[in-house]
Amino acid sequence: MGNHLMSYTASYRLGQKQQYQSKEGLAMVKPEVSAVDIDLKTGNTLGFYALGTDRPNVLILSAMDGTSATDVYASYLVMKHLEGLERIDGSVTLLPVANPLSFRLGTRVSPLDSLDLDTVFPGNEQGTVTQRTAWEIWRRVSQADFVVHLRTGWQSCISHVVALHRDYIHVRNMASQIALPLLVQGPGNRGSLITEAAHDGIAAIAIETRGERGQVEPQAAVEVREAILNFLRIKDMIPGEKMETSSVIAGRMQHVNVETEGFFVPVVHPGEAVRRGDVIGQVQDRTDVISPHDGTVVSLSKMSYVFEGDIIARVATPIADQWNEDEAREDRTPARRRKW
Repeated sequence: MGNHLMSYTASYRLGQKQQYQSKEGLAMVKPEVSAVDIDLKTGNTLGFYALGTDRPNVLILSAMDGTSATDVYASYLVMKHLEGLERIDGSVTLLPVANPLSFRLGTRVSPLDSLDLDTVFPGNEQGTVTQRTAWEIWRRVSQADFVVHLRTGWQSCISHVVALHRDYIHVRNMASQIALPLLVQGPGNRGSLITEAAHDGIAAIAIETRGERGQVEPQAAVEVREAILNFLRIKDMIPGEKMETSSVIAGRMQHVNVETEGFFVPVVHPGEAVRRGDVIGQVQDRTDVISPHDGTVVSLSKMSYVFEGDIIARVATPIADQWNEDEAREDRTPARRRKW
C-alpha cells in the first residue's frame, strides 16, 4: 500500500491546479500537489496535497512511522471525498505519508538515524534526515489553524482522540468537535507534534485509529473519515449535515503490565469500562491480570505469549483522578522491562 499511496503524488502535475468536472458539468475540487525531497538517495520525498487556498487551514497527516495502515487509508478516504466537492470554504492540506522510508520498511524509527519522527519536532533544517523531515512538516504546521495527526494503534484498540485538552482551551475546543467516543489527555512529551503545536498556540490533536500493524480496518477508517468531515462541516468549510459530538473525556492512559510469563487471554474488550480490581485477562493456568485503575480499556492485547513486565492493556482513567500532578504519566516513567 505504501508504494501505491506514494505513487499517488506522481499521478498529478506537481504544483499546478487542475479541475475535475462532474457528470453534471460542475467544477470539482482538485488538489494542488507539491513534492519536497528530503533525501533523494533513499527516496524520502514528502507529497503535500492542498485543496483550497483560504482560511481556516486544516493540516491532516498520517504515517509518521511504519506501524501505520488504517490511518493512511482514512486520509485517502478524506481526500477522495473532498475531491468530489464543488468548493471548500477554507483549505485542507493532506500529507498521507509523513515518513516515507519508515513507512516502506515497517519500522517506528528511521534506519538512517534511529530517530522516531514524532519525538523531534519542530525539527532542524540542517539536521539528520528525520530532523529535516520534521522541520519541513513544521513549516506547514506553523501556517495551519488546525492540525490532525492520524496514527494506528499498536494494540487492538478503539478509535479515540489524544490531545492536551486539560492544558489548552484552543486544543480542548477542537478536540470536543471530533465525533469519536473517547477523548484522552495526551502525555505532553516534548518533541511530539501535537505537544509542540499546542505550545505554539496551534490547535492540534491526534486520532489513534483501530487497527493493527500493516493491516487496514476499513470500518475504522470510515469512522475516522466521518469524524474529520464532520469537523470540517462544523467549521462551515464543506457542505453537509453536522452531527452532534459527545465524547467521554478522560485523563491520561495508564499501562497494565503482566506479572508473570505465559499465554495471555483477554476477558474484556477495548471500549469497556473497568473498575480497579476487575479481571481484564488471565495468564493461562497461572494468574489473573487485574486492572489497577478505574477507567476505560482503550487498547488490549489479543491472545499472545507474554513475559513478565509486558504491557497488555492501556486504561484511560477518569480525569478527576489526575488533578494531582505527581501522578504517574504514560510514557514519562520508564517502561517496565522484561526479565529474561
